[in-house]
Amino acid sequence: MDEVAEEKDDRLETWMAVLIAIVVTIVAVVVWRASLADDAAGDEDYAGLRAVVFAENTLALNYVRAYEDYRNYLRYWYYRRLGELVDADLANATGEQADILNQESRAAYNQADSNAYFFETRYLHRDGTYNVQRQLGSMWADEQRTKDLKYESKFMAADRLRMKTLCLLLALMIISIAPVFYSLVESVSGRWRVVMIILGSLFAVAGIIFAVLVDLTRWVG
Repeated sequence: MDEVAEEKDDRLETWMAVLIAIVVTIVAVVVWRASLADDAAGDEDYAGLRAVVFAENTLALNYVRAYEDYRNYLRYWYYRRLGELVDADLANATGEQADILNQESRAAYNQADSNAYFFETRYLHRDGTYNVQRQLGSMWADEQRTKDLKYESKFMAADRLRMKTLCLLLALMIISIAPVFYSLVESVSGRWRVVMIILGSLFAVAGIIFAVLVDLTRWVG
């Protein structure tokens, strides 16, 4: 009888060692997946910071270019308006005064025409005003086709991946409870052994299922 009991104990000890080894292997896999998620979160943070730099640089350059065009538009408008006012005076002028006003009129229109080449006429309203905001929006859209400027999505993806890491670590904590119950099997007897095995298996299965669900969930995009 003693030999039979000892053989059962040895067999049970072997099975507990196997279960603990399996749990330890699963723990290592979960740690690996959590590490990958954490690395991916760092990559998304870096990509977000780079996109911020690109976005701020692009925004600053676009403002410089747009308001340079707007300045040229104002110069165009000024000289064109000046030409119209000179033409109004020219209608009532005679002789030498008319010649002077005529020269001033041509000079004003020439200045207006020269400035017209240095701004985008497509942003002019029908009433002659210039839409700077529309130009800025169009320039931003053009830059987005060649540069990654959407930094908000990068930081959101990093936050989601960090949450994935935390969830995997939580699953890891749940799984890690299983070996504690498995190791207690040898120190108890009778029904308590069954209780310890069941509790350990429940924690192991619950942690594994949770880890698999977390890992299969889409956290980016």
